[in-house]
Amino acid sequence: GSYAFDSGFSIAAGLSSAKTTILTKEGTDTYGMEAAYTADSYGLAVAYVSADNAADAETTTWGINGTYSFDLASVSVGYETTETSGTDADGYFIGLTFPEVGPGSVSVGAGTTANFADGVTETMMYEASYSYPVNDGITVTPGVYIKEVDGGDDLTGILVKSSFAF
Repeated sequence: GSYAFDSGFSIAAGLSSAKTTILTKEGTDTYGMEAAYTADSYGLAVAYVSADNAADAETTTWGINGTYSFDLASVSVGYETTETSGTDADGYFIGLTFPEVGPGSVSVGAGTTANFADGVTETMMYEASYSYPVNDGITVTPGVYIKEVDGGDDLTGILVKSSFAF
């Protein structure tokens, strides 16, 4: 469930439960909560998730995300940390969008591919895209990404997204 207040503040929460084994009839129970504030040029969100896996451990996750828009660009950043059985891991991302490049906008971003514990080699993912309106109802966004692979060749992908609004 969620609720958005008129002031720009919003809250949300959810609960999930899934049976993972037939023999023990135990499963994973997960609940999460988020609080966010959005204004004209900035936004901030804080989220909490707790997952209780009956088989082995409980995982607690905290995340914080923010965005700020100024004349030249918009910047988005995020940080997430998890704790499972005394092991901490974290990950992050940063993105920039330049809203007026020709008829469209350019976006670039970088972030970790997952949450990584201290001493573990982090792998990164990089992306870039250009979004442009074809007409009043169709926007096309071609993009490219590179995903680092620990101990292997990096993955590169090209994509095209089409959005329709009527």
